Amino acid sequence: MVAQGLTQEQQAAFERDGYLLLPGELSPERVKALFGETVRLLADFQLEDHPLTKFSTDEKAHIGDDYFLKSSDKVRFFFEQDAFNERGELTCPKEKAINKIGHALHNLSDEFRADTINDRNRAIAQSIGFKDPLVLQSMIICKQPEIGGKVPSHQDSVFLYTNPPSAVGFWFALEDSTAENGALSFVAGSHKWASIAKRMIRVDGNKQGTGFITLDGVEPPREPAEDEFIMPPCPAGTLVLIHGSILHKSETNKSRKSRYAYTFHMIEGKNEYDNLNWLQVPPTEVGGRNFTHLYA
Repeated sequence: MVAQGLTQEQQAAFERDGYLLLPGELSPERVKALFGETVRLLADFQLEDHPLTKFSTDEKAHIGDDYFLKSSDKVRFFFEQDAFNERGELTCPKEKAINKIGHALHNLSDEFRADTINDRNRAIAQSIGFKDPLVLQSMIICKQPEIGGKVPSHQDSVFLYTNPPSAVGFWFALEDSTAENGALSFVAGSHKWASIAKRMIRVDGNKQGTGFITLDGVEPPREPAEDEFIMPPCPAGTLVLIHGSILHKSETNKSRKSRYAYTFHMIEGKNEYDNLNWLQVPPTEVGGRNFTHLYA
């Protein structure tokens, strides 16, 4: 059977709102398989020789060590900021301390690859206008109980920049995502007026990690009011499509329930992706054209 893409109504909703929820996109069996693979990865990774790299959503303290910058073809583990005490010691088991796992699950894990490189996702990509979609990163976002960090309002194309911007995220809920455990919220339609005015880059030949530069002639988007954000219900198995320019965020998980999600991002392969971007694929680290072709 030929995989179906989005309906006309779904395409129109994505174009209008900049995000789209597709409930039940993953079967309960696939949710269980991906959740189980996540649990296995968290149990198997070792602390020995780990640099204890923390993932920060604060632009002034964004990470950029070698462990992070050289993760495009690996499965690596990044810690929550609040998983450590003032002496730098973990305050919880390592399995409960990880913020995210990335960035090559779509290539190195059979389970995650099966729900990334498939006919259904190809059909969805065609529905939203991609000519040559490249999968460039994949992650498990753990949003750990009681310490899962806040993610402030942002646009994905700032971090995965192409000229012109083209990033789209596929975000799969592996657990129910609620207001209590840090669900996503969106400013509907903001992709139409919030231009990409900056980008995250590698700084000074990688010696200083990552930083942000502003784009000439582009007006920064205004900061939305709190009541502009919409938090749609998102049960386990839901796929959320996220336009690279839409403003979205999530709050701290203060509950005792985790909020695991699997997400991958793709860009238009026909657009310019340069070597300023933090995410580069070895061995060339030039041009970004060794990313995984979704249509291949």
